[in-house]
Amino acid sequence: MSARTVSFPKVPEVRLLPPQKAYDYEYWARRLIQPELLLGAVAVAIFQAPLLAVPTGAARQGGQLHMGAEVFAQQAALALEGLPGFEQLSYSGPIVEWGDKRPAHCRPDQCHQFYGLRDPAEEPTGHTWPPAGHRGHGSGTGRWPPAPEQPPGWIPLLRETVPAVAATALP
Repeated sequence: MSARTVSFPKVPEVRLLPPQKAYDYEYWARRLIQPELLLGAVAVAIFQAPLLAVPTGAARQGGQLHMGAEVFAQQAALALEGLPGFEQLSYSGPIVEWGDKRPAHCRPDQCHQFYGLRDPAEEPTGHTWPPAGHRGHGSGTGRWPPAPEQPPGWIPLLRETVPAVAATALP
C-alpha cells in the first residue's frame, strides 16, 4: 500500500509595484492633503488587484491596508518593512497598519485629519465617493461574463471596482 500525497495550491505572493499601478491611485491623489506623499507610495498587489499604500508624513500620522486575509497581510507587512514612511508596521487579521495607531472611535473629521485626507466637502468637485467596492459606494460595475476577447477565466478589474483602505480607514 502506498502513501497518498496531498498537494495544496501555492499561496500567491504579495508584490510591490510603482504607485501609479494601484487601482485606487487617483482616489488617493484627490484626497491627500499632502499629495507629494504619493512619491513614496507603493502599489501592493495580490492576484491582479494592486492597492495603494501611502507612507506617513507631516500631515499623515498613520495608514492601513486591508489585504483580504491574514496570510497576505503578513506578506504585505514584510514587503513594506524598511521603506521610508512605513515605520511601526504591524498586522492583525487581514489589516496591515503603519505609523501611529488611529484614535479609537474617532469622528470622521478626526479620522480624515489622522490619515492626512481632505474633508470631502472641501474638494473642488464636492463629495468624492470611494471607488465601487469600497463597502458598496460608487456606481462603477465590472462586467461578467468577460468579453470574448479576454482570456478565459480573467475577471476584469476596473479601477472603480476594487476595495481599498480608504473605506476601512473611515468609520
